[in-house]
Amino acid sequence: MVALDIVHASNAQLRELGPGLVALFVGGTSGIGEFTLKAFVQNTISPRVYLVGRSASAAERIIKECEGLNKDGKVEFLQADVTELAEVDRVCKEIGTREKTLNLLVQTQGNFTFAGRQENDEGLDRKMTLNYYSRMCFIHNLRPLLRNGAASPPHFSRTLSVLSPGSERRVDLDDLELKNSYSGMKCANHTVLMNDLMTGEFASREPGTTFVHSFPAGVNTGLARGLPIWARVPLKVLTPLLSPFLVSADETGARQLFIATSGIYPPAKPVEGSPFATGTPVPKTLNVMKGGDGQTGSGGYLVNWNGEITGNKILDEYREKGASKTVWEHTMGIFDRVDKANQGKVDAGSS
Repeated sequence: MVALDIVHASNAQLRELGPGLVALFVGGTSGIGEFTLKAFVQNTISPRVYLVGRSASAAERIIKECEGLNKDGKVEFLQADVTELAEVDRVCKEIGTREKTLNLLVQTQGNFTFAGRQENDEGLDRKMTLNYYSRMCFIHNLRPLLRNGAASPPHFSRTLSVLSPGSERRVDLDDLELKNSYSGMKCANHTVLMNDLMTGEFASREPGTTFVHSFPAGVNTGLARGLPIWARVPLKVLTPLLSPFLVSADETGARQLFIATSGIYPPAKPVEGSPFATGTPVPKTLNVMKGGDGQTGSGGYLVNWNGEITGNKILDEYREKGASKTVWEHTMGIFDRVDKANQGKVDAGSS
């Protein structure tokens, strides 16, 4: 376990990267995303932060609180419902008109629901889109900006997807989209494993950027607001009893920021001669971590809430059978299919 004092010391060193770091937080209007965003703003010099979410009122509150944490920071809200990939594309295009580089992409979008498959207009389940497709779409679309982040001083480029590595279960590689056999549990299993495998796939294609899938542990994030009242009420009663076992908001934000920025999770091929291309300096008591493929410093990491590497034998089995390529091809195929369908709607509307 990485001690909390080491986490705070490492986060404080983000100021050494200089002013003007650019970050995007998706799902940052509440919970883990909000906590991590605030930690980032507090520990950086004149950052430019884009906050993507649905709630304008929550964003307004967070922006005001960030002004108190760092008067020189700039946080801007981009309202979007990222259960649809068309919205992801729109936000990415908007950021591309404003920024040439991106240093950090943090994604925590998700919901907690007992509902069955709920398809959007693009034919994708909304929960799967939040947990997986939208996250990979943001990374895919923003690769040029992340690449520029790695190429430009301070040569720092990272992505963090917060979900649940270490909880891998078996999945159906013939029905990755879960069109034929959807359930809440299968959705969780598929999106966790697919996030795992894509960290390695992106890391191999973008060696100047670090890709991380992390587990936050138990945190009171407010996700239960999406549940029916019969489920919300008992959960609300139980939450105070569970509080000794939950990670606090401040600690969650600090630890996720450490995972997103520490040099113990470097990209596969950081820019040579740049002291911060691997992240904040590696603490003397720690070493560079192994990636999800078992290779030290490979650029794609599966990280537990306490900073340690996680994973299990099931994930190893899928890697050995070539599932990484299967998931990559499936995902790129989905993006192509949805893009063509959405463009068809635009063409039909303009004719």
